[in-house]
Amino acid sequence: MKFLIFILIFVGMFMIIGSLLKLPPYSTSQRLRIISGKAGVTEMLKQRLLLPVIKIVALIVRLDDFKERRMQIKLERAGFIFTPQEYYARAVVMSGGTLIIGGIISLAIMPSMSVVICILAVIVYFHFFGEVNDKLKEKDESIERELPKFVRAIVQGLKTEKDVIKLLENYGEIAGKGLQYDIEVLILDLKSGNFENAMIDFENRVGNAYMSRLAKSLIAINRGDNQEASLNHLLSDMSLLSHETMQRELNKRPGRVKMMVIPIVVIGIFTLFYVVGVNLFNSLGGIM
Repeated sequence: MKFLIFILIFVGMFMIIGSLLKLPPYSTSQRLRIISGKAGVTEMLKQRLLLPVIKIVALIVRLDDFKERRMQIKLERAGFIFTPQEYYARAVVMSGGTLIIGGIISLAIMPSMSVVICILAVIVYFHFFGEVNDKLKEKDESIERELPKFVRAIVQGLKTEKDVIKLLENYGEIAGKGLQYDIEVLILDLKSGNFENAMIDFENRVGNAYMSRLAKSLIAINRGDNQEASLNHLLSDMSLLSHETMQRELNKRPGRVKMMVIPIVVIGIFTLFYVVGVNLFNSLGGIM
């Protein structure tokens, strides 16, 4: 029984730490199965049980107009399908579910773990509450890494090809995950709507200063203005951005190693105290 408790605690801590550190284990393969139409039992439970509860809790969530608009923009940029109320409700439901299920298990097996369950519920709440900001940060970093390649492809392509849609379609075949979706939407908007409006929407959707400069230059070119100097200056900035991005990635690597060591140390300390505590308790029981 004690060994089973230890395994459950270890697995639970590993899943939480892995989620917080964004390690790509089961979730990645699960997402691929969902895309291919082969959703598993977990996804079915989410659709049948979790989402209805979230929608009910969302009915009692109240947000002022400014917070709601700001959160809606964030959710759309991050690719979430929730409304702002549903997003807040999801954090509450996941935290409450952790507290209820964990509380029942701890009372049945180890009542002394109730404090740990409460702390875990708080961690789960802040994890889901801050997920949109984490997604946006990840997306912005991905866009920034791909931006020099994208700008070079468009600017160099304009020297021989004036059809912006064709240039975007050619780049779309090699686009990374940071810009692929936004480029696909831009192509559809350019084909079905006004060029200037499509570029402004693209600029607002990506939310990057360098991309804004490129969009404004493309709008000016579409009007017939000469933007050669502006585009050449943008290319020069892309070289600096590429170097800065590479340097930041190199600076992050030691930090990542340290972050991977932290959960190992925490689990090791917890295991040590658990084993010592069990042996001490058994020894005192034998003396008594």
